[in-house]
Amino acid sequence: MKIRITRKAWGEAVILRDITLEIGPREAVALLGPSGIGKSTLLRIVAGLDTGFEGNVTDAGRIAMAFQEPTLLPWRSVRDNLTLTTNCTPGEADALLQAVGLPDAGARFPNTLSLGQARRISLARAFAMRPDTLLLDEPFASLDREAAARMLALLLDLLRDHPARLILVTHDPMEAARLATRVLTLGGTPATVQRERHLDESPADRDEARIMQLLTTL
Repeated sequence: MKIRITRKAWGEAVILRDITLEIGPREAVALLGPSGIGKSTLLRIVAGLDTGFEGNVTDAGRIAMAFQEPTLLPWRSVRDNLTLTTNCTPGEADALLQAVGLPDAGARFPNTLSLGQARRISLARAFAMRPDTLLLDEPFASLDREAAARMLALLLDLLRDHPARLILVTHDPMEAARLATRVLTLGGTPATVQRERHLDESPADRDEARIMQLLTTL
């Protein structure tokens, strides 16, 4: 996938400038940077939700995205939320619910789910689309540390079983150290990539000691 953002502005304010990236089929890229720097804007551009920019995004393939807040249809069951928007079969939906640890949730409705459960359903729905590119916008924000750790482990398992290119927006270097093969830090006004860090080993092969070591370099 190739991303070229020459200029992105809101009115007179230029938000992003001169960002050029190539991301391989199974790379996991984490975007770090302070709040308001433009990370989510970049993600929306890649998703095709924001077309008001100079540049282009090519070769992304099928894209799925999960936002900070789960965007589930409240009047549909959990199983319907997976099947109606992705064209996966009920059997495939049930297999994904099993994978995210909610095997009995298919007949439930979103208002009966906790935030953590709803985020797991959002992840299941994203993988149900069989994406080439998975976009995650701070999917673990507002979860407590234990719940976030479970979600991180779940995401690693899903990526192992359903490989996809990952772009993760996060404010937490720990998430980058656990999930990413490459870490990009946005900064400046307008924002551009100010730092790029390649992480050699697969995230699945990192133990706690290696993760803590990586944290000192991000």
